[in-house]
Amino acid sequence: MLLTATAAVAQQTPARSPATPPAKDKPAAAKAADKSADKASAAPATDALAAGLAALESKDFSTALARFNAAFNAGAPDGAFYLGRMVELGIGVEASFDKARVLYLAAADKGSAKAMNRLGLMHYRGEGVLQDYAAAQELICEAAGKGDADAAFNCAGLFAEGRGVDKDPAKARAWYEKAAAENNIGALNALGFIWRDGLGVEKDPVKAADYFGRAAALGNPVALFELGAMYEAGLGLPPDLMKAHVHYNLAAARQHPGGTEALARVTAGLSAEDVTRAQAEAKAWRVAQ
Repeated sequence: MLLTATAAVAQQTPARSPATPPAKDKPAAAKAADKSADKASAAPATDALAAGLAALESKDFSTALARFNAAFNAGAPDGAFYLGRMVELGIGVEASFDKARVLYLAAADKGSAKAMNRLGLMHYRGEGVLQDYAAAQELICEAAGKGDADAAFNCAGLFAEGRGVDKDPAKARAWYEKAAAENNIGALNALGFIWRDGLGVEKDPVKAADYFGRAAALGNPVALFELGAMYEAGLGLPPDLMKAHVHYNLAAARQHPGGTEALARVTAGLSAEDVTRAQAEAKAWRVAQ
């Protein structure tokens, strides 16, 4: 059953039993028992959330709605976030931006970084709320601090642009690095451009190639194109027109706007045998798992 907006709001302020003593006043045995109970109670919530995601992947929307609702009620804040996404996008239920926002608020109140990030983006873009960069920065960067890679990427962008905070390239780079550590493609590419173009740092094409290479391995067309350009120019990598051909070919196949023209350019500089070999390598290429 879908968690209703009323239920979501009601669950933002649960009653706390006055008979429950503070953790610091409990004996060690009681604290250990509490930890075991917390783990036991977390398991149903985690299982329900995983079941909801699996049902969503298989397009069993009614089951997904029920499992996300159960996950939230069992203590998983992200359950309400995923409910909110389904309601916002009209997946398995009538679309309602207002109801989705209430669900995001309920999830964020319980600590969902995903919900905080989404609410922050609403304030950044002025979606159903007043555009407010300061509110966006507070929500997004709090979510980033909780370890959400997408939020870390967005927080970096706010520092890079000076939206809601003073522009600070060093802080932007630090948040990009946190997101990149989780293989966030946007952050990997951002760091590639930062090191290639010397944006707030001394240029380092080798580092740039490494970041673009990591994003390219995940199949990103921008990174594939930029890596091809670095092979073509011998920038941060040994000059290699065949490697450039492979990466431009892969980028063009993923509809990068400059891929086809670049592919034609390097094709003209290769022998027919080298083109055949490069095409074979592109066919054999697979996205990293």
